[in-house]
Amino acid sequence: MTGPGPGKIRIDCEKVNIIKGKARYCIVPDVYIHVKGYSYARVTHLDIEYSNIEKILGIHIREIVPAFVKKFTNFIMLKSWKIFTTMEIYSKTLLELIPPGYEGGCVIGGKQDGIFVGFKKEILRILEEYCTKLGWPPR
Repeated sequence: MTGPGPGKIRIDCEKVNIIKGKARYCIVPDVYIHVKGYSYARVTHLDIEYSNIEKILGIHIREIVPAFVKKFTNFIMLKSWKIFTTMEIYSKTLLELIPPGYEGGCVIGGKQDGIFVGFKKEILRILEEYCTKLGWPPR
């Protein structure tokens, strides 16, 4: 896990439920908005860091898979048919930032002891505006 660093804005995360086939996991990861231009980020994205999460998901380090994101009342769902996994992210900050009823595409990528989530431009703008207000504008 890379942990905190310049341009990595830690956000609350009560828990993440991972559903993979009949297996269910409940984890409490560190979640960051990693802003473009800081700590080697080439694009703003979400980092979900937890020891061995990439093994739980069945995604290899540096592998990127397409996924679908949808906002529900009390969680954000990520679903990837390629790795047969659904994730439910319980984060008040993400629920406040992502527009009601939002659904769209995203990508999930594997990294050492974590994953990253790349969103489409409309969500990137929202995340970058939030980080700019906190003093971390993208560069």
